[in-house]
Amino acid sequence: MHERFGSYSIYEELGAGGVATVHLAKSRAIKNPVALKRLYPHIMNIQSLVGSFIDEARLARSLRHPGIARVYEFGRFRGIYFIAFEFVPGPTLQQLQQHCKEHVGRIPIPVVVEIASQLCDALDHAHNLKNELGFPMGIVHRDVSPSNVIVSDSGQVKLIDFGLAKTKQSSVQSQAGVIKGKLNYVAPEYLTSGKVDARADLWALGVVMYELLTGHRLFDAPEQGTILERVRSLPVPPPSRANPEVPRDVDQIVLTALTRDPDKRWQRAADMRGALDKHAGVKLTPQQLVKWVEWAFSQKTQQPLREDSGVSALQIIQSQSIEVVGELPAISEAMMERRRESIAMMPAFGAAMLEQRRPSPPWLWIAIALVGLALVAVVLAFAL
Repeated sequence: MHERFGSYSIYEELGAGGVATVHLAKSRAIKNPVALKRLYPHIMNIQSLVGSFIDEARLARSLRHPGIARVYEFGRFRGIYFIAFEFVPGPTLQQLQQHCKEHVGRIPIPVVVEIASQLCDALDHAHNLKNELGFPMGIVHRDVSPSNVIVSDSGQVKLIDFGLAKTKQSSVQSQAGVIKGKLNYVAPEYLTSGKVDARADLWALGVVMYELLTGHRLFDAPEQGTILERVRSLPVPPPSRANPEVPRDVDQIVLTALTRDPDKRWQRAADMRGALDKHAGVKLTPQQLVKWVEWAFSQKTQQPLREDSGVSALQIIQSQSIEVVGELPAISEAMMERRRESIAMMPAFGAAMLEQRRPSPPWLWIAIALVGLALVAVVLAFAL
């Protein structure tokens, strides 16, 4: 028997935090499943937290962009505030990172660039949103991190959870000395002055890109104090130092986002997106992104992987031909088996890709040699 909450039937828990839980839910009034976020009952007496929750709901309802999870309903039932968000089927970046680390290897650079470009598009919308009077709302997400990004099963990358977002109209002001957001992704100016603007989100996106490209956490440390010190002063090497496949221009895009002086950082998400799109040239299609993510999660082997296995799979998907993979050197038997399993899941071109190129018959090489000798003889006869 499912729990009932107003018009909603509550199903599995999707997540839980310090102030609220999120469950998969359905309502006859809404066509699609929703992610129902509800404050804990004991939180209802803490006015500052209730105010922040209401601010989140109001802000999220004003954001209308395909790259941001939309809000269907906000209200209170039996004294408990709730927000019904769009349920986005698909893995978070955090889940994708962890799975690739264990089973796939590095995430291909075109995949990282496409994800970052879509996030820039969503952030550009949020940063430039105006209120009903036409004044800028000054939105800063303040929690751009892998757990708050979903790669949906449609290929649309979604930014979620504006619970820590800052606006000029926020009813609750941040307490001095209280850091909001995950420490590994907090901008250095926030630590020194407590003030942030849209450029802090671009710093966080730079950290996310660095970690996706290298497969390593940038500022991680066992102690929170050490993390904060690293955010303030740790020299940031180019991603290519850990991953030689990263092109120089992608290095520069990431390092610009990770400039500690906000005035020397990307000033607008649109500028960063423009640089990413210029590098990408021909962008991945949503279908290609989805197929690669599906391929990645189909990999369950515990055997050591080649670092380029994810790249190989993406090349297959982009070319829709086995020829690309056939030219790669020293494909291991384990990789070949994984390739067969994953390609077989792609019906549009799976069967054709499983066919191996047959070696040319010996008589063909003999014929080619004879033709070559005949041509040489003709050339010598004319020369004499």
